[in-house]
Amino acid sequence: MNALAFFIFISLFTFSHLSSAKSFEVSVLYWSMKIEGQVAMRKGFEEEISLFNKKGGDKVVLTPYVAGEGRKGITNQVHQVGEVLKAKPAAIVIQPTDNSALARALEEANQLKIPVFAYDQYIVNGDMTFFTTSDNYGGGRDNGDYIHGLFDKNKELRLVIFEYPKVSSTIDRVDGFLDALRDQGRKFKVLKRYEAVDPASGEEAARQFLKDFPQKGSVDVIFTVNDGGGLSIVKTLHEKKRTDVIHATFDGDPLSVENIKQGKITVIDSAQFCAELGRETARALIAYLTKGEVLEKKLIPTYPVTAKTLANYPGWMGRVPAFLQKNEVKKTSPSPRVSPNQRNLLTIKIGVAPLCPYLCEQGPGVWGGYIYNILKEVASERGFNLDLESIPNTRLLSALQTRRVNYIIVPADLVRYEDQIRIVGPKLGVNYTGAILTPGSKESLIDEDLLRTKKVVFADMGTHSGGPHLEIPAARSLKVTGADVADRMIKMIGDRRVDVALGDYNVLRYSLVKKPRAELQLLPTSLTGFNSLVLVGTPRESHFGYLPENLDTWFTRARADGSLEKILNKYNLKDWKVFDR
Repeated sequence: MNALAFFIFISLFTFSHLSSAKSFEVSVLYWSMKIEGQVAMRKGFEEEISLFNKKGGDKVVLTPYVAGEGRKGITNQVHQVGEVLKAKPAAIVIQPTDNSALARALEEANQLKIPVFAYDQYIVNGDMTFFTTSDNYGGGRDNGDYIHGLFDKNKELRLVIFEYPKVSSTIDRVDGFLDALRDQGRKFKVLKRYEAVDPASGEEAARQFLKDFPQKGSVDVIFTVNDGGGLSIVKTLHEKKRTDVIHATFDGDPLSVENIKQGKITVIDSAQFCAELGRETARALIAYLTKGEVLEKKLIPTYPVTAKTLANYPGWMGRVPAFLQKNEVKKTSPSPRVSPNQRNLLTIKIGVAPLCPYLCEQGPGVWGGYIYNILKEVASERGFNLDLESIPNTRLLSALQTRRVNYIIVPADLVRYEDQIRIVGPKLGVNYTGAILTPGSKESLIDEDLLRTKKVVFADMGTHSGGPHLEIPAARSLKVTGADVADRMIKMIGDRRVDVALGDYNVLRYSLVKKPRAELQLLPTSLTGFNSLVLVGTPRESHFGYLPENLDTWFTRARADGSLEKILNKYNLKDWKVFDR
């Protein structure tokens, strides 16, 4: 009887355990299965899910979709996520093909309370339950530090950069590379920049480079933002015997690692842990579904592959070595620059170019805008005087260099390639191009292909000499300048005189809350990339008054207690924290 009772007990326990197990339907939207690194991301994700399912309790059931490459891939994914939303799965996992084309879908998922887990790229204008990507900025810094160590410390480096300024991850790689050189005190000059992100554009850029710099020894270093373009650049230069240059790059493609091994122009490649991006996404998904704790964002470190380190590089399917794991260091509030009874004697002067809703000049010495509201709070908390000076964007850098002001606040592309500056503190916002569409339009992907068929009105998109160039056919477009640009464009689109109105997304969003037009649709686009607003100081006084540290402290607290959201709501804006490094 005892044996029989024990058998019955075990059977009932097992049945009870199995009957309480849950099955979670999860839709997974992959980008491409033709790009090796992305295949590794999928393998890592599905590997981790499989391990969980084998434990015999709850199960995650995946429904996979593959978007494909190019513009067709983006439109495919927009359609796929639309179908997924109708099915209302327990969660959505996605490698976005575009930062902005899926914004509408993300907002709908938020409304339906479907959690979204994104990896590799983010989606703007909505809330993601979890997002992971490589530490692109940190990988760029590794490149910069390594390159610095290869040259005499007093040499001014002559750089050529092969970039892709429409995606923030590749921008972060350039920023990390150049910031590392600046922090080492290295003088450098960016001789030229080319756009290269895939084999075709890389080959074209390399041919142009050879025309622009035919003499050996005229360039010291070339930096490429990925191996997609970098491999074809190295191949072309090597065939032309241009081994006088050295090459720093990003991704960790096996062919690039082999170039390092053979001493073939490339000297460092900040390699991604592609499978780990997938694994980390799976871990976050499982934690969420099983009521565990989920971090909102996680950066995966990169591996600096050089001739000395390549033997230990585990490849795209490898796991992150312990020595690369970074512990979060809690930031402490900085001490005031002067004693408490003297603090009000300190004045911090900042040069700015007014543009609402960022910084609104309301009269002589009278300011508004969300950045001013933030600075005013920090000044009040830390006990210093805040003095803003209105200066045109084109003259802000010279005002800083002549010490007319202590800091300037500018779009990053105005100063990105300068060596005698320091970008400090947190990002103060991100601007990008927004599109207002005529009522009833169903478009999600707003790109140059679409604009060729539409009548367009546009204003300054907030980009400068360092930003991407937007091609808009002159015959079908009208540029507006002067006062009340956003209001005028909104009226034109509302009157159906044009099909699309393009301008700074945040300016348009702010204008629509001042004069609501419910029938109009405002969408974010990736047309001109994503440009951060940054605080810039000089090398000698980059931390004057501890303003960068005080801003860091303020943002940490204000994001936690809702103070930042309260300020942004006044201007109909959303937090840009997804862009933070």
